[in-house]
Amino acid sequence: MTLDLMRRGGHTAFRNGLHGAGWLKKGEVTRGPARLDSLAAAQAGQIAVAFPGATLIVGASQCGAVLAAFVARHLGLPVAFLNVEGERAVFHRMHVPQPGERVVFVDDLICTGQGARVLVRSLREGGHEALGLSAWAVRDGARLPDVPAVPLAPHPYRTFAAESCPLCADETPLVWTGVRE
Repeated sequence: MTLDLMRRGGHTAFRNGLHGAGWLKKGEVTRGPARLDSLAAAQAGQIAVAFPGATLIVGASQCGAVLAAFVARHLGLPVAFLNVEGERAVFHRMHVPQPGERVVFVDDLICTGQGARVLVRSLREGGHEALGLSAWAVRDGARLPDVPAVPLAPHPYRTFAAESCPLCADETPLVWTGVRE
């Protein structure tokens, strides 16, 4: 699996205030169903090995619903979606599972880990076992929840706090601003 198609190099300022040497434009994959399905199949294969006891695939309804549905289809598992509401997440009314599911959270790209932490905490509070997290890539420095995380590939770009960004220190001009990865 390669992230090359998504690469956007250059000094980047993210919406969350972090900086980086580039970012991954997931729209290059998500708007092409065949490409998305290829990555979903790779994630499903990885999940089958890393989390063989999974009974439910979960994605964030704002951005991860389509990917989670594709992954779940490859695994033959049901899928549910969580709506993030501040520091909580609640299941979308289409499928509110009974407590006791063994859940793998599926995402595309993880920048800070904030959403993943909220989702895993909410799953546990709802009586589910959070087995782990599957993503295409996770940025360095992301604070992930205390579950195993299995990215398909290492993230190709480093992340920095704005005040300690070496690109800013070298006066490298910003190429990308307001990016949400």
